[in-house]
Amino acid sequence: MAGHNLLSILGQPHSQLDNQCPIRASRSVGASHSPAYIHGAVRAPPTEPCPGGIYSGGAWRGGSRMYLVCPMNMSPQVDPHKSGQDVWEEFSHSFTPAVREVVEFAKKIPGFRELSQHDQVSLLKAGTFEVLVVRFASLFHVKERSVTFLGGQKYSVDALRTMGSGDLLSSMFDFCEKLMNLGLSEEEMSLFMAVVLVSADRSGIENVNSVEALQETLIRALRSLITRNHPNESAIFTKLLLKLPDLRSLNNMHSEQLLAFKVHS
Repeated sequence: MAGHNLLSILGQPHSQLDNQCPIRASRSVGASHSPAYIHGAVRAPPTEPCPGGIYSGGAWRGGSRMYLVCPMNMSPQVDPHKSGQDVWEEFSHSFTPAVREVVEFAKKIPGFRELSQHDQVSLLKAGTFEVLVVRFASLFHVKERSVTFLGGQKYSVDALRTMGSGDLLSSMFDFCEKLMNLGLSEEEMSLFMAVVLVSADRSGIENVNSVEALQETLIRALRSLITRNHPNESAIFTKLLLKLPDLRSLNNMHSEQLLAFKVHS
C-alpha cells in the first residue's frame, strides 16, 4: 500500500483520540509484559484485574498503604478509607476508553486485521502500554518539569519524586522529552505508533513471517514520510527506531511496578 494511503488511514484514529480519550493531549507542549489493564480490552479472561495506563512511577507509601502515582489516575492521592482492591478497580476504569481507542487504532492499520486473531491479541496485549506512552507524551511538560494528571491537576516532577514515584517516572519523562523534541507531526506520530504496535519479536506470535512483513511495510512508510518531511534531518528516522528498545524497557519497568502494587495493596 502506498505511503500516502497508509497515512490517510492512520491519521484519523490518532486525531479521534483527542476527542474520545479521557485525556486531551495538547500538541503544543513540548519477554512479553502485558499489563493487566490491557487484558480486558482485548477480551482476555474477565477474572484478570484491570490496572494500568501510563503508570509513571508506580506506588508510594502513605502510612501502611501503597498508592498509585500515574498521570492517567485522577490524582496520586486516594481516599484512605478505600481498600487496595477498590483503588485498583477505580484506577483501571479511568482510562479504559484510552485502551479501547488503541484497539480501534490497530484495526485501522492496513493489514492488521489480516493477521490471525491470536497474533492481533498478542500484539495488543504486549504493545498497548507502549502506544499509550507515545500517544500521551505531551502530558510530560518539558519546560515546566511537570506532569498533568487525568483530573487536570498538574504536579511538578520534584513533588512526585518526594512521594516515592521512583525511577519509572524519571525514565518516562526523559523518553517523552526526547520524543517531543523531535517535533513530529500528527501523521508521523500516528505511523510511529503503528510501528511500535506491530513488532514481530513479541512473545507468543504464531505467524512471525506475516507480522514481520507488515512491520517492514510500516517501517518503510515511516522512513518515506520522515525523509519527505525532514529532508535536512536524516537522523530523525534513526532516532525513532532507537526509541523502540527504550519503550520496551519502560514496559518492563511498568509491569514490575504493577506487580509491586498488587503484592502490597
